[in-house]
Amino acid sequence: MKMSTPIRVTGVILCAICLFTGWYMIAANYDYGMVAGTYEFRGAKESSVLLLKKDGSFFQKRSSNGKIDYAQGTWHRSGEGGIDFSEGFLEVGGVAPDSDGHTYGEVIKRLLDLIPSIVLGNDWDRGPRFHRVFLKSGKLE
Repeated sequence: MKMSTPIRVTGVILCAICLFTGWYMIAANYDYGMVAGTYEFRGAKESSVLLLKKDGSFFQKRSSNGKIDYAQGTWHRSGEGGIDFSEGFLEVGGVAPDSDGHTYGEVIKRLLDLIPSIVLGNDWDRGPRFHRVFLKSGKLE
């Protein structure tokens, strides 16, 4: 059975609308559930694994110059992409906590605004970046 041109055009338009709506729902979502997950940072002489839980808690492991440190605390979302880590967050990539003891960053999405990463500090282009881990598990032990 051959479909008429108006039916095919209508089907294509409806598919495009559904795809755009699905993409937008993910791309515009910066809530705790979307940001929660495991992230990794790799620098010249240091690495860090960061686990963000949906309940607002975090666990961090940092390896620097052969020394391993652990931290835990809380994280909060602020604004559209801002993220605030409580006291105890370990310095990464030269970004130390502010005078209030908190470390601030920004959630940046890449690959069609679908995959989140976290950039610490004020320089979103060159600041230390934690990349989301999907297929392998970052080890915190």
